[in-house]
Amino acid sequence: MLGELAHRHRISAVQCALRGPGGTSVARAGEFFAGEGSTAESITLPFASVTKLFTATVAMQLVTDGDLDLDEPVRDRLSPWADAASGVTLRHLLSHCSGLVCDAPGEPGSAARAATATAAAGLLFPPGSAFSYSNAGFTVVGRLIETATGMSWRQAVTDFLLGPLDIAPAFLGGAVRGGHVITRNGTVPIAPAVPRAAEPAAALAGRVEDLAAFGGLFLDDRDGASRALLDDEAVAAMRQPPFDAAPFGLADAWGLGWALYGTGSGRWLGLDAAGAGTACHVRVHPASGTVLAFQADSAAGAAAWGDLVTLLRAEGPAVGMPPAGAAAPSTATGGDRALPDCTGRWVNGETVYRISRTASGTAVLEDDDGTEYHLSGHGVRVFSARPAEKPDTEHLGRFLTDPESGRATLMQFGGRLMRRAA
Repeated sequence: MLGELAHRHRISAVQCALRGPGGTSVARAGEFFAGEGSTAESITLPFASVTKLFTATVAMQLVTDGDLDLDEPVRDRLSPWADAASGVTLRHLLSHCSGLVCDAPGEPGSAARAATATAAAGLLFPPGSAFSYSNAGFTVVGRLIETATGMSWRQAVTDFLLGPLDIAPAFLGGAVRGGHVITRNGTVPIAPAVPRAAEPAAALAGRVEDLAAFGGLFLDDRDGASRALLDDEAVAAMRQPPFDAAPFGLADAWGLGWALYGTGSGRWLGLDAAGAGTACHVRVHPASGTVLAFQADSAAGAAAWGDLVTLLRAEGPAVGMPPAGAAAPSTATGGDRALPDCTGRWVNGETVYRISRTASGTAVLEDDDGTEYHLSGHGVRVFSARPAEKPDTEHLGRFLTDPESGRATLMQFGGRLMRRAA
């Protein structure tokens, strides 16, 4: 199965781990593993944004020990901290409900400067009232960990979490395999890197076995060592949404770090990450004791992951995937007529998206990387976005209107809330 996916999506190295009550099985495929002199062991690949789950877990360990408080204002711990962001707490940060911009503005250098600059940029919405994915928010979490422990974030995550789980610490900049993207002109290699200040959001790397071991912390039937590392109260808090704020198009809800798919005993925890031409995906089903981890050294890994989940679902396990539940559009599409006033600039901090119309009237969204998406309406202000170069891939978004003017003033897309600027 994995070999076929690697061939179909032209991925040179893909690896998958499945953990269940009977143990953990690992599969690897791609030219890298078949090459002369290749070992049969998994390779170290970037975790990208899955790093946030490790950072969130360390923060929750500190909450359990009384060194951090979920509901203490961040300004009581970090200084300077702008008055405009005075209501932000650790609970808001871990659930992406802080209202902070997605990425720290400018080139702040240190994590302390990045945290200060992020707060000074102001809030997109009152804390707890909406969802907007924030890398910068996890830079702030990293600073809270550093101030509470007197350690660097790297040392804290190593000593408090990686070491006890017997995970060899690996960070971007070390012996980590890079990724690649496939373009019309061929394969383009990409070296993985993140700014030092953003490390708590995306700097970890490792193997699928490491992700399977980490996911075991969140199972219902976990052992005493797991409970000693992260107590039941912390696990329960991370597995539940703290606010009524929908991560539209990404999941059904969001906990403290984890995306949540489904409800009750059918709920899956997960996170999807992409960066530097790689893909990393993890899913945990606490009730059945299942952990599924997937990594690829190609940007095409996301599509391969989607195919893998489709195959697994056909065999039984209803692995949680976006879009889910109420986030899915209705089958009755409204075409572009449902998006009459969407053109203009949409901003989140220094991130700018633009929506324009072609001569034929098709709405086209261009993101900050220059990727173009063709938009189609689904009912009232909900839209699907298909990349111009990958029309078989679909992302969901929606516009939120001002109750007085009826004009779209906010856009949710890719998990981020964007304000209309023009």
